[in-house]
Formats: sequence, structure tokens, C-alpha cells
Amino acid sequence: MLYAQIDAVYAAIKMLGHTDIEVRISETGWPSKGDTDEIGATPQNAATYNGNLLNRIEQKQGTPANPSVPIDIYVFALFNENLKPGPASERNYGLYYPDGTPVYNIGLQGFLPQMVIASNASGSSVNFLACIITCFIYAWELLRL
Repeated sequence: MLYAQIDAVYAAIKMLGHTDIEVRISETGWPSKGDTDEIGATPQNAATYNGNLLNRIEQKQGTPANPSVPIDIYVFALFNENLKPGPASERNYGLYYPDGTPVYNIGLQGFLPQMVIASNASGSSVNFLACIITCFIYAWELLRL
């Protein structure tokens, strides 16, 4: 379905007379937890979606309409956002809990450093720095695939 949507955007752009615009997916993901009416928001579904997505990224393949153009995809999100308002699913798109432990395993554990969570005020800056470094390492590993 994702590839069909990407090809539809390329077709619309082409109908407007443009052939030099790249389509990038800025956010895609699946929630691992939701409210009682969000039945598809499970760790199993999230692991399946994001695992398959990472496999597609690793293959560096394009869509059926543009097979030679690899797709730039950014996974939403690296961390669950436990303070975000709204439905439970909005807080549970992350691959990791705010403390750095994995929500489910899709094979990235070997790529990320162990996170140390401190409870004092100076620990906040350490946590922030660890999050930034983790995000850069994650992005770098995806680009290497």
C-alpha cells in the first residue's frame, strides 16, 4: 500500500509537469499500544510493519513505477512519547521506551549504544545527549543499509 501511495504522488507530480521532484516519506510507523478502540495497535503489528519497512529500506528498491529510484523513508518514531496528549496510540509509535529499552525487537539492538538513565538534574543533559547520539547512530545505520 505504501508503494502505491508513493507512485500515486509521483503520478500527480508528473501530471503537474514536474519530473525532477523526489518523494520522501517523512514519517511512517505503527503504534505498539492503543486505547481499547484501537485494536490494531499491538507490539506484534508494530514489529511486523516496522520490521518489513526496514527490510524494504535495506533492499534499496524503488516502487513498481520507479524501480530504480530507492525510497527515502524515515521511521516515526525512535522513542515513545509518554507525555504526548491524545489517544494512547499517539504516545506509542516508538521503537524504544523513553528509558531506552526496546518496545519490541526488529533487529536494531546491536546498532544502538546502551543508554544510562540518571535521576538527578545533571542526568537530564546526559539523557538528552544520549538520545541525540542514538538518533544519529540509528540514522547512520539506516543510510548504510
